[in-house]
Amino acid sequence: MPSKNSKQATAEDTAQETKVHEHALPDNWPEDITFIPDLTYSDRVTQEQRAGLSRTTVDSASWLKVPKDLATVVCPRIKVTTIQDQKHPACGQRGLFAAEHLIPDAFIIAYRGHVHTNSLSDCDPHSDYDLSLDRELGLSVDAATSGNESRFANDYRGIAERPNAEFRDCFIQVPCSKRADGFRWERRVGIFVLSAGKAGLRKKGIREGEEIVVSYGKGYWEGRKTLASFRKDEEMLRIAQLALDA
Repeated sequence: MPSKNSKQATAEDTAQETKVHEHALPDNWPEDITFIPDLTYSDRVTQEQRAGLSRTTVDSASWLKVPKDLATVVCPRIKVTTIQDQKHPACGQRGLFAAEHLIPDAFIIAYRGHVHTNSLSDCDPHSDYDLSLDRELGLSVDAATSGNESRFANDYRGIAERPNAEFRDCFIQVPCSKRADGFRWERRVGIFVLSAGKAGLRKKGIREGEEIVVSYGKGYWEGRKTLASFRKDEEMLRIAQLALDA
């Protein structure tokens, strides 16, 4: 049974759930994954933790604020495409591609999924889509079974020499019936085009039709290698080792 501090259902939460059925799905969306218009929350996430996502701290004061017109339910700047290249490590799976030219530092999309606490009993140990949302609040967001287009961003290893996008903390403008203007700023993790760099080597950004690739980090692939060894999954082990060697 949820504790007294657990999140209670509100009109806003119900409205967000209803929106799932009001919007067309992105093209090529998989049938086994639930598309969601915003984050959903575990019953173990408290009201205090929810409120903490809207507080500005010294560290977060400089984060980009993404207005509601850029944080659309379905993102027109990208497309989900099934990869046909036999040499691609994710051949036969989906990837995230630019539907238009994306300039350096541009916000692409917010990472959506199910927000949960970092307690072991509230986490899915088998998920490959779990991302830290706020370490101080002890919250993460998991897109294993529900999310948006962002979950299809592949790791660059084995695909490109380097990533062309990255995860960044930011604030997103979200609906709020308690505010006079109807909105509040809430913490999110977004995918952004990498900056041009001091030498301007990345000044072209991401071209239309180019795959958007990020870095999952060495730790992710080391974890995958360990899991593959435990499961005796040779294909998973091969992919993890290729990524670590790249």
